[in-house]
Amino acid sequence: MTQGKWVFDKKQLRQTPSQADGIDYLTELRYRKEGAKFIQATVKALELTHYTMATGCVFFHRFYMYHSFDKFNRWVMAAACFFLAGKVEETPKLSKDIVRTAKNLLSSDQFKGFGLSPVDEMLLYEKMLLQTIKFDFNIVHPYMYLVKYVKQFKGEKQRKNDLVQMAWTYCNESFCTPLSLHYPPDVIAGALLCLGSKRLKFPIALTKDALKDELFEQVALPWWGHLIESPTSADDIEEVMGIMTRLSEEKADLYEDEVDVTNSDENSDIDVEDDAPPPPPSRKRPSSGIPGLGGDLPPPPPRKHTRNDVIYDPHKGYS
Repeated sequence: MTQGKWVFDKKQLRQTPSQADGIDYLTELRYRKEGAKFIQATVKALELTHYTMATGCVFFHRFYMYHSFDKFNRWVMAAACFFLAGKVEETPKLSKDIVRTAKNLLSSDQFKGFGLSPVDEMLLYEKMLLQTIKFDFNIVHPYMYLVKYVKQFKGEKQRKNDLVQMAWTYCNESFCTPLSLHYPPDVIAGALLCLGSKRLKFPIALTKDALKDELFEQVALPWWGHLIESPTSADDIEEVMGIMTRLSEEKADLYEDEVDVTNSDENSDIDVEDDAPPPPPSRKRPSSGIPGLGGDLPPPPPRKHTRNDVIYDPHKGYS
């Protein structure tokens, strides 16, 4: 899995090209949220899957770790990310349909960024996106871990289904934040299940088969210590829980109608007895024909997991 090179630490999130161009950190967070909300609204309007939404948002956040919001219009780039995500997740839509949907969702002032030839502008942005992510389409989202982990929990089936539903909703909301840039998907999933467990007053206990060792049952090892493979700590889990708690308490939204991809037919009846959805299949890198591909864009350095506590607030950012 290539997720590791796309996970950044606190210092890197504070030294983005946007901030180098004079955009303050809180404004950058707002731009990221607005772009993600627009992708979610487009998914809802075109009746596509949560995987398309999630992949589009991840592309969006990754692009702006290497480029500035001051130089690339966020609405056009969000549309390009959605366009590419549709192809990657095998839910493609015509470029003209995406542009038409964008025109309906955005104000006239926001849509000005698409220029006189909106389709051509979006396709140009897609080329820049491909060059930036270096055709790395192998993205794993937290969704698959939610079902996988809950299958290892003790408890009534309905209670476990309720837990997955709540964590799934939190997962959808998490793509409005830079969480996917800061933590691996299994850590995010574990934290969202902890938050759902707290909200539903559903104590998590593992089945005997899920325990790494029978002796661990006698000590205070948290359940996620048995299941999460990525390096993590209690501080990591608590930080993600805090981020999502504050985000869920926010009232303001970019659009009048709440964007909600959790109530689609596809995932309204998640059943923990069903097989967990598999990760997206690996795809061969196509030839691009884009000059300069593989040039001066260095891969992001891997995140170091030994770090100080980081507190993120939707209004104040990371402290």
